[in-house]
Amino acid sequence: MLISRIHFFLIASCLLVACKPSVEERVKPVFYPWEKYLTAQIDSLAKHPEAVHKTILLAGKKEEKQLKEMDWKQEWAMFLHADLNKPAAASSYDNLSEDGFVWYSLKANESLPVKKLYIQLDALDRPAKVEIEIEEKNFLFETHKKLHMNFADGRVQTYSIEGSQQMRWMSPTHYSLMGVLLPK
Repeated sequence: MLISRIHFFLIASCLLVACKPSVEERVKPVFYPWEKYLTAQIDSLAKHPEAVHKTILLAGKKEEKQLKEMDWKQEWAMFLHADLNKPAAASSYDNLSEDGFVWYSLKANESLPVKKLYIQLDALDRPAKVEIEIEEKNFLFETHKKLHMNFADGRVQTYSIEGSQQMRWMSPTHYSLMGVLLPK
């Protein structure tokens, strides 16, 4: 009798747990699913690699290179981290979106690093152009970054990062990076 009660309890517990939706299924994104979209782009590039032409400007010096293999997750880490679908951001942004574009702006009384996320959509509601502004300040440094990404037919074509970093008591460092995905 005791064994059948234990079995019943275990089976009932398993059924309750199995029927309970996961956290991902229960929480609907508040903002545009930017990280999910960009991760799909990264997965596609992992399966079908494309070369990239990169131009880097740092402290007045220019470097150009063409790469056939790229760790896209690392290359686009700043873009990925700009996703707003995090619990801390749920009520921190004004939604200024309209038909054809998604636009989130950090509220004046908030202090999160992503200040603006703007996504111009194409006719199929896929990103055509993305602009992100990030600012971080603390006792030791201050950084400003502007990230841009352009798409054609739902696929990344170009991306750029422009920024500056100023360490306390030092001159600011300005940098920019531009990447162009090359057709096969």
